[in-house]
Amino acid sequence: MKPIVQLVEEWTAFEEVSENQSVEAFCRYYLQKQRPKPKHPGKKSERIMNGVSLLKTVGRILSAYSLYFRAAVNYIEMPPAESFYYLNTLMHLGEVRKSDLINQMFAETTTGMEVINRLIREKKIAERTSPDDKRAKLIKITEKGTKALEEYYKVSAKVVEMAFKDLDDDVIVDCYEMLKYCEQRNSAMAIEVKNKPFDKMYEQVMEGRL
Repeated sequence: MKPIVQLVEEWTAFEEVSENQSVEAFCRYYLQKQRPKPKHPGKKSERIMNGVSLLKTVGRILSAYSLYFRAAVNYIEMPPAESFYYLNTLMHLGEVRKSDLINQMFAETTTGMEVINRLIREKKIAERTSPDDKRAKLIKITEKGTKALEEYYKVSAKVVEMAFKDLDDDVIVDCYEMLKYCEQRNSAMAIEVKNKPFDKMYEQVMEGRL
């Protein structure tokens, strides 16, 4: 098969599985396909151990990031790091119900409400009664919350530099592209099943039902 024909066929296959159909994304997709396959691709135990290794690696990176970020927040005498995560998520969501923000944080209702109510008392989040449902409260970030977020962003940028020091940008982008689908699928699933017993949670996630 001529290389140009093979390239066209590879591009056609790429279009079917990727929303980002740029040349850069295709190159990452093609190079990923060239990597050696597992010795026993159908062996469930090997797949699970590969997943465990990946989660351990990602978890250790996140743990290091959290350690750096907590130290940075304490250094500039800002409120707890969790305030940043809630304010940052709310900034991207816009005006939503409290439950929507809590779901996005994968938090327990009690824990999420404690953080949100504290931010309301600090006037970093404003709340009002929903015009569509008088029982529900809508929340949004305030000007004070936005200014606090700007300070968090300054130290967060330094922490990101620390976490990925000596790692090429291409590697960072490749990792992001490869894990993006996994993150999106699990984000949607986790919100849907978070209050279900584990056996039901496992069944629904493995069946891929939203």
